[in-house]
Amino acid sequence: MKKIVLSVFAFCLGFLAFAQEDTTGSTMNQPVRKPLEFAWEQTEVGEFSDPVPYVYQRNADVMYYHTIWRTIDLREKMNHPLYFPQDVRGTWRCMAQVIFDALDVKNPEHTEGVLPIYSDEFCTMPMSREDVKASLVELKRTEQIDPETFEVIGEIEYEEEFTARQVLLYRVKEIWFFDKKRSLLEVRILEIEPMIEYEKETNSGEPQPGQEEEESVGAIKSKKRVGYIMYDELRPYLAQQEVYNQKNNAQRISLDDLMTWKREFSSYIYQEQNVYNDREIQQYITNARDQRLESDRITEKIRKFEHDLWEF
Repeated sequence: MKKIVLSVFAFCLGFLAFAQEDTTGSTMNQPVRKPLEFAWEQTEVGEFSDPVPYVYQRNADVMYYHTIWRTIDLREKMNHPLYFPQDVRGTWRCMAQVIFDALDVKNPEHTEGVLPIYSDEFCTMPMSREDVKASLVELKRTEQIDPETFEVIGEIEYEEEFTARQVLLYRVKEIWFFDKKRSLLEVRILEIEPMIEYEKETNSGEPQPGQEEEESVGAIKSKKRVGYIMYDELRPYLAQQEVYNQKNNAQRISLDDLMTWKREFSSYIYQEQNVYNDREIQQYITNARDQRLESDRITEKIRKFEHDLWEF
């Protein structure tokens, strides 16, 4: 009797195994384990990591604050930890790739746990999944050739996705404030805006909304805005990604530590809060050298405010 029951059970298991539809493709293309990078199990950074929370800030304790906008250029050497690796290598990803993975535009039906992106800098108007996907593709044209006569009979439009290596700039909005209870000048990032820089085709027509054109030798460089990201909503994703440490590879930090607490990046201020609401430095200073001096002046103004509060 036991043999009969075991035989029926084995037959049912075999039937279910063969009847299951293979929707993932060949198992040869599926990973069998986590990327092999260490000789030990790594648990400090990854799905167990959470961003370090801010100290609670009372509005009544803020005796001074100043809002500024700055640009982080990833082509500067100090900012290379945010730009490399350009392609995913094991568990290593650049900051732009972390953002792209969090947006998850390749799965439009997936909405749970997806990083929201906004169309305004105050992060009040969320963009739809279709608009986010449209902001991450470039519309290109190619010639359509007759296969028999090899003559050009028209043009074909197609979409080409932007990659993480094309994100060369970040625009950051941050607020500097002085807490009289802790006697501390502190800074917190409010929102971040990735900027894509690419070579634009000369026959692609007028620039689309959110694009900025810049002429160069042999090509037209265009900058495209992806959208505004609320930094507090991005921090949980940054906390799960390590950054390469040149001094000691065993003491890596996360992207959240690098951006939020250590602030190990190079940048320059392109706008400060002013009575004109949205006037940038380049709108009242045209010379590039004087623009950088104005940026340094704003930085020194904030530093001097804190310095003048103390008596020696």
